[in-house]
Amino acid sequence: MANIIVIGAGMGGMACAARLASKGHSVQVLEHNETWGGKLGSVEHGGYKFDTGPSLLTLPAVYRDLFLKTGAALEDSIEIVDLETAFRYQFADGTTLKMPGTGIGRCAEAIGDSLGGKSADQWRAFMRRAAQMWSVTRKPFLESELHGLKSLLALSWRLNDIKTIAPTKTLRDMANHYLDDPRLITLVDRYATYTGSDPRQAPAALATVPYIEQMFGAYHVSGGLRELGRALFERATTIGVKFEFGCTVANIATEPKYPE
Repeated sequence: MANIIVIGAGMGGMACAARLASKGHSVQVLEHNETWGGKLGSVEHGGYKFDTGPSLLTLPAVYRDLFLKTGAALEDSIEIVDLETAFRYQFADGTTLKMPGTGIGRCAEAIGDSLGGKSADQWRAFMRRAAQMWSVTRKPFLESELHGLKSLLALSWRLNDIKTIAPTKTLRDMANHYLDDPRLITLVDRYATYTGSDPRQAPAALATVPYIEQMFGAYHVSGGLRELGRALFERATTIGVKFEFGCTVANIATEPKYPE
């Protein structure tokens, strides 16, 4: 077994460390900050706790798999809460839209009830395209290893897949193609702006984000999403991962150095 150093105690670093430790490796995590969790921050005010980073959980199956393969079930550590309403949108004209926590059909119906016109049918068409994008990108980019240029070249020959992903189109382009209502286009825009991106420049493939939310569900974690980070940190330490906080990594040596 190997001695492994992981840089960063964000969710990705801790997940990687936990999986390696569960395989019997000796793992140490080096983190520049004084705590774990990366963007999963929180503050307390007036007796309430607020997430300062991400606040919504999608694809909980990913974390369920991680926790099962490193020990006990995820639900032994946190409570995942189903959402009847995932989002409430209020537009400049006073229109409000309550988006259900799961179900593309339910979301389309809610859009139609609030915005009227062809908005429901157009949203379904937009989600069908997003589903195709998800189908194309899920396995090669999320569920498979990439072995450098050879893997990317293999993907480049799938012309139909490239057309589906529309790499030359932006998220705004995609929204304008399928949607007429400017309020609905604004709703799609926020899937770029909430990560600090410009929908006029962000890739069209971001359309997969609302698809994932509506297809697989949007959830909260009791106590805030930082509780998920706490659970993962505790899981990692339980199976032997060592953490060092407040340290700076100045250099990464990929080759062993031997004394001359």
